[in-house]
Amino acid sequence: RFRILVIGNANAGKTTIVEKVCHAQGREPVYLNVSDLDSKLEPSASRGNHEIEHQFQYPTAHGFVFHDSCGFEAGGAVELQKVKDFIDNRAKGGQLKDQLHAIWYCLPTSNDRGMTNAEMSLFESGTGNVPIIAIFTKMDALDQVARNQLMFNDDDLSCEEIEEQVPNLAMAMFQEKYLKRLEEVKHKPRYVVLLRDMNKEDTNCDELIVRTSQALDHDTLKLFCLSILRIDIDSRIKQVISR
Repeated sequence: RFRILVIGNANAGKTTIVEKVCHAQGREPVYLNVSDLDSKLEPSASRGNHEIEHQFQYPTAHGFVFHDSCGFEAGGAVELQKVKDFIDNRAKGGQLKDQLHAIWYCLPTSNDRGMTNAEMSLFESGTGNVPIIAIFTKMDALDQVARNQLMFNDDDLSCEEIEEQVPNLAMAMFQEKYLKRLEEVKHKPRYVVLLRDMNKEDTNCDELIVRTSQALDHDTLKLFCLSILRIDIDSRIKQVISR
């Protein structure tokens, strides 16, 4: 099993990412060896109850096991210590399947405040030998900010010209507001992945899977990650044929 810790504050897009990777849109996760759960990984605009030790998977992707952390928005020090303890405990696991193999840290770009010090704390404390992938979600929201800025700041631009300039301006905003901060941290993420329009049916997480594979040191785990892409492509072909 490939074990991933998914970290992110409420409404960071964690559920959508996990469901897309597992081809499980609309399906309920299955919790393993856990009873009396009081929360599930569900879309939410409010902070819910999370237990990092609870492991879950989807019937459509038995090879993946996920753990969920609610991020560091509030009570950051307590949650950060939970994450550090979890990483340390999993590092001591004797069998490869029981160890933590990767961390997906979801950071939405749909707010005005950028990344808080609490959200940056994990990059300062480090994650040992476990690679962390920084996933910036909802990049389409940043596209809209760039679009609005071009519309209001230059009346001479046509709609076509605005759309041509949106990607470059949105990327410049991202680099200034987010990427610069990551360049200053003590422990940088292994890779940075940008996701946009994840609410649309035809989008996927291929880059996330590839980057996760590239971040791994174990060849067997690398091959497992890449096998997910093959399954993904086969699934998409079947969907097209069935239409």
